[in-house]
Amino acid sequence: MTPYRAVIGLAGHVDHGKTLLIKALTGITTARTHEQAIGMTQDLGFAHFDDGQGNTIGVIDVPGHERYIRNMVAGLWSLDLVLLVIAADEGWMPMTGDHLRLLKAMGVPRLLVCINKCDLVSPDELLLLEESLLERVMDESGMVPDIVSVSAKTGANMAALHAAIVCQLGDMAEHQAPLEQAAPRLYVDRVFTANGTGTVLTGTLQQGCLKVGDKLRLYPADREVQVRSLQAYHQSVDEIGAVCRVAVGLKKVPHKEVARGHCLTSTVGQCEAATHLIVRLNADGLSSKTLRTQEVEVALGSWHGRARFVPIKDTQLARLIFSSPIPCFFGQPLAIIRHGSSELLHGARIVWCGDIHPARRKALHTLLGELPDELEHYNPATLQLGLNGYVLASRFDQRPEQVCPLGDWLLDNHWLAQSRDQLLATLKSEPLSAVELATRFGIALPVTQTLLQQLKSEQLVRLHHDKWQPGSGESEDDLGEEAQLVLKVVRDQGKEGYEPGKLGPGGVELDPFITRKLPAVLQQGLLQKGALQKQMRNLARLKYLVQLDGPIYYDAELYNQMVAAVLAGQQVGDLIDMASLKEITGLSRKYAIPFCLRMEMDGWVRREENERRVLRLPQTQDEMEPA
Repeated sequence: MTPYRAVIGLAGHVDHGKTLLIKALTGITTARTHEQAIGMTQDLGFAHFDDGQGNTIGVIDVPGHERYIRNMVAGLWSLDLVLLVIAADEGWMPMTGDHLRLLKAMGVPRLLVCINKCDLVSPDELLLLEESLLERVMDESGMVPDIVSVSAKTGANMAALHAAIVCQLGDMAEHQAPLEQAAPRLYVDRVFTANGTGTVLTGTLQQGCLKVGDKLRLYPADREVQVRSLQAYHQSVDEIGAVCRVAVGLKKVPHKEVARGHCLTSTVGQCEAATHLIVRLNADGLSSKTLRTQEVEVALGSWHGRARFVPIKDTQLARLIFSSPIPCFFGQPLAIIRHGSSELLHGARIVWCGDIHPARRKALHTLLGELPDELEHYNPATLQLGLNGYVLASRFDQRPEQVCPLGDWLLDNHWLAQSRDQLLATLKSEPLSAVELATRFGIALPVTQTLLQQLKSEQLVRLHHDKWQPGSGESEDDLGEEAQLVLKVVRDQGKEGYEPGKLGPGGVELDPFITRKLPAVLQQGLLQKGALQKQMRNLARLKYLVQLDGPIYYDAELYNQMVAAVLAGQQVGDLIDMASLKEITGLSRKYAIPFCLRMEMDGWVRREENERRVLRLPQTQDEMEPA
């Protein structure tokens, strides 16, 4: 038989013998000392057994008392099979129904009814109970379960229970490979500190594999962590695959920063830490009595806590609003419980993680209403594509229809054509930066930049002075990173211009202005002997900068504006005195004289004693460019 791993759980009314049943099945007592003293399981208990074919099956004992329903639900999320335990002498009890509805809401795929304490009733009574329980479970859950009657106290029929469990899990082997190939997913149910290991978290590895040394993400903090050690069923291992109970030692993670309900996964695990969710309510739980805005309790993964429940009118959808981020996944089942009780209000599945602008909610609700009934194989990136018009190409293994690949993105064809037209029309009226365009149209900045690059490649737009504008020609984003930063430094100086500072020993630039403006990694390259001056001379050659005497560097556009201001209203042959020129330009004598010398070099004026005679006037923008 192909090997497999699985985790099962026992649920049922308090005092129906779940803990004793686990001991009879596995030989392990899951109850802690204080729980044994009071005869009641309060938190999750853990055990395991061998199926007789070399496969280890993990077992989770969940509390049966209503008071500990939140701990009970924390153990349901990852189970491959649940044994619904019912005492033969008491039969169906209120918590039996509550547990059955909860395990259905949490998406448990397999159910086995185990009648315990069969030694306390007659064979005829047992037969009647089996028939009534079969009918009750079918009515409550829609599932047709196998039923096994045992006595954990005497050991009667325990071999049959063991065989029934192994039979139910018989198809796990065919799912083993796909499960292990998926991104790891483990919700934390316990955290403690171990000597020599540090912080250790335990949980059920529902999918994927873990290896010692793996770098993973811990949510909701979204922080990188590294696996220091692994243990499965009290055995140290270097690697383990799903589905399995594991203890994970983490490197340099404080114990206080991890709690039950946190999630360990990888960067491609598509986990989101969200304070807002939209869920699709299970149809069998819809009731006008429960469809109202109210405070509820929510159980998802091993997390449970309060949320604001807001039904969305005329849909099967509802919003859940949490006070702090919750780690979650698209399609994940969850249970919505009446606040302060064990009553299940709704079972639901997550169909949207995160908040959304009110203006876009109607469009999103329409898309969510068109989702298929089965979400297991639905790619949530399809929702992003439908809502935004674009999505990262890496989110799809196979490209959808009616999309255009562009850089790292897939763009909806209709949306792409519309967005290109909007960008071009806007830039014709006013030049804007990529950030301004992204903000105005509500498009992610990386997508906006990708669209602008496409338009630039078609010579429809160019970047000038940090603003995109229509037309072809030189585009500032084609400059190297160092050149762009130097250009920004000069422009930020305005009319003071930039005058390279004195050189220190070895010719290294010591100008504090540069060291404040440029990142350290670029400073090291630019501050080599002559490197900064070389960049500036090159920018002057490309007509981005103008070099005045000194040398003092000006932004070329600023220089042209000042030349135009000086010559405005003048005629060829007119004389301009120095006082007028300084007043028009706002320059001090230190900068006014180098500026006049540059105007003379460019052929705009000729010096005659202390005045300048106008030689020509600008007619077009091209004529404004310095020689």
